[in-house]
Amino acid sequence: MKKLLAILLCAMLLMPACPRAALGDTARDITTQCKITSSDSDSSIKSLYDRDETTGCGVRAGRGQYLQITPGDAPVAAVMLEFGTYTHSFAIQAQDTDGAWREVAPFENTGDYGQAYLTFPAQSGRFRIAFSCADGRERKATIREMYLFSEGTPDLALAHAWQPPCEKADLLFVVAHPDDEILWFGGAIPYYAGQLGLQVQAAYLTCYKPERRLELLNGLWHCGVRSYPDIADFEDYNYQRVDYAYRAWGKENILRHLVRLLRRYQPEAVVTHDLKGEYGHTQHIVCSETVREAASRAADASYDPDSARQYGVWQVKKVYRHLGDAPTTRMDWSQPLSFFNGRTGLEVAAEAFQLHVTQTWSGKFAVAAPGDSYDSTVYTLAYSTVGEDARGGDFLENIPLESLSNYIPEATNP
Repeated sequence: MKKLLAILLCAMLLMPACPRAALGDTARDITTQCKITSSDSDSSIKSLYDRDETTGCGVRAGRGQYLQITPGDAPVAAVMLEFGTYTHSFAIQAQDTDGAWREVAPFENTGDYGQAYLTFPAQSGRFRIAFSCADGRERKATIREMYLFSEGTPDLALAHAWQPPCEKADLLFVVAHPDDEILWFGGAIPYYAGQLGLQVQAAYLTCYKPERRLELLNGLWHCGVRSYPDIADFEDYNYQRVDYAYRAWGKENILRHLVRLLRRYQPEAVVTHDLKGEYGHTQHIVCSETVREAASRAADASYDPDSARQYGVWQVKKVYRHLGDAPTTRMDWSQPLSFFNGRTGLEVAAEAFQLHVTQTWSGKFAVAAPGDSYDSTVYTLAYSTVGEDARGGDFLENIPLESLSNYIPEATNP
């Protein structure tokens, strides 16, 4: 025992006075402890860490532009960039002993990610974030926010390390606008994505401002989604008549887009808007009507043969619409969820909606609770190839368990 204590004492004495962060420690946001400069002396550099996603600093790829970081007391081991309308690929560069800059870690932003998170070997000395475009164009992008992290386990409240969109989704949520998936569906995404850990893909038809895209990403991440969402660029406008909305988007355009979504993500079930557009929003109505039609067309190889060749055809098993004149099922978002430390799905959804800062200031909208006019627990099964629900309370009722991503076959005796 004395020998063991002596060995431990010697080890302690040999440890450095300021040990590096242990692997189990949570990485800290140390952005403000670092000195940040731009290769073009951009005067808006402070907007990178003002934690206001409506402001930003421009960077132009293709001209060798970079941000230079000089760490403070703690080494930097990860970065997250939040982009505006356009995005860039980027790489971490460090200096060799001879002064030459070499690439340490790249982030190829081929998925046009609005939030890009990258870890790299901890840098205690000066380093660069250098930008590039995949197509080689000198296009200017705006970085709305930058987070620099110390070593340690990522703080998931800040570090959004998005995975690619689902190759095969269990559930696909299709909505018109950012925050619709929270306001009208309540605890659905926290329950299925967070608590159950299923492959949940969110798809949006329109997102007209960069800050709303960042709010969308923050809200989804808070609800447990890790697969990057599908964000289309249809015009955002609340037309007074549904036929005007169809005319603006092009009925065939929106149908083809939704068929491609279903074929690409191959969801077992789809959840979408109320047929009456919740409060009458015509783009909600178009989405609800067209998703139902797309579910039939996606299995028909003669419709949009290009996407059929690219992704194959797909038979969606179920489509649920929010609300309905004769609802067929009621969900329960009031159960405590261990993934969220005992908070309910409704509570998590309410927290996520608060991250949609541009939409909460008026107090006009809130996550629809049971009994509200837009009750987020009430749904209608609008399409099914697996029969009607008997138990209710589960979008995946009657879906074979082996079709789901979290299915684990039972062990068989040899």
